[in-house]
Amino acid sequence: MLLVLRRRPFWGVMTAILVALASAVPAVAQGTTGVILMHGKQASPGKAPGLRDIAAKLESAGIKAVVPMMPWSEGGWEKISVTPDQVFDILDGYAAQLRAKGAQRIVVVGHSIGANMALAYAVARQNLAGIVMAAPGHAPGYSYNSNSKIKDSVDRAGRLAQAGQGDQSFTGGDDNQGSSIILSTTAGVYFSWMNPRGKAAMPVQAPLLPASIPVMVIIGTRDPAYRFVEANIYQPAARNPYSKYLVVEATHRDTDFAASQRIADWIKGLPAQ
Repeated sequence: MLLVLRRRPFWGVMTAILVALASAVPAVAQGTTGVILMHGKQASPGKAPGLRDIAAKLESAGIKAVVPMMPWSEGGWEKISVTPDQVFDILDGYAAQLRAKGAQRIVVVGHSIGANMALAYAVARQNLAGIVMAAPGHAPGYSYNSNSKIKDSVDRAGRLAQAGQGDQSFTGGDDNQGSSIILSTTAGVYFSWMNPRGKAAMPVQAPLLPASIPVMVIIGTRDPAYRFVEANIYQPAARNPYSKYLVVEATHRDTDFAASQRIADWIKGLPAQ
């Protein structure tokens, strides 16, 4: 068909029409947005009112949203059996579901460790339209440097993984907002989450976020990480001009709810790509 059209006298007119249509693409390019919202450590979709509120606001604006149960849910984190890389594969599945429903671009929102994985996923895949990090949590670097028992566990798990024994059963400690947790998993999985230089270490991942991906970071004034997040996570990650840092009057656990309208508005205002 293209060969036939090239022979016709009105091909120049057709070309002009096609160019005109192409010039209109940016207004349509952002298309339908799909959003994945991830809850925090030892939580669940049912115990994430902030994320559900954000999802409802987005859906009322015609944006598709999903709030799935993540592997670090209540009861799941204590026996976590997947690595961050395997979480990325899980998120690929949710992104595919949203695209099958018409979403042309994907945004990932996370609370606490969900925010942590939103950042790591964006770094790994480099194809998101944006990420939102509400009360970023899970700090293996801090745990490693401040808790000698966790440091010993991480070092031991790392040696086993390096020796090809990552599948060996392993028990090690963690912390969730001041509460101690014991993880029963394998050496490889434990090390993947607790390695202070690994994919779950936000200060390590933040500088790797592509400048093409805007990030919104929200922190509560009563969050223990309040004085840490801006300089160590937001500033190294925020190389896109649409990025935004927001402080709200909130604790770690209710930051997403306190900022739900502003999060929804930021997503709705994402510039066309």
